[in-house]
Amino acid sequence: MNTDKSAEAKNDGGRGKPVGGLTGTAIGFILIAIGIMVSLTGVGLIVGIPLILAGVAYPLIARSLIRGKCPYCGKNVSAMNSKPGINCPGCGRHIVIRDKKYFEAQS
Repeated sequence: MNTDKSAEAKNDGGRGKPVGGLTGTAIGFILIAIGIMVSLTGVGLIVGIPLILAGVAYPLIARSLIRGKCPYCGKNVSAMNSKPGINCPGCGRHIVIRDKKYFEAQS
């Protein structure tokens, strides 16, 4: 690893990108459709109604999810946009979330 990089350039490798949009909406519609079909079986109401509710909520949840790479080890990570930081599941180091991007924690 090159140690003469500036701190900003070093931290710039963990760009996160929001998830959702068409993918979240498509998955939501699929969950709703499956929930309706299962609900029509009668006994399926127990499973169908939660599927319908998940289909409605999924696009909203997916929009606040950010996926990207750990700035330390490069492993794929995902976190809710509302969190200030997370620990990488690969290397265990703390990652700071700012402006929908992943940064190394300043020591």
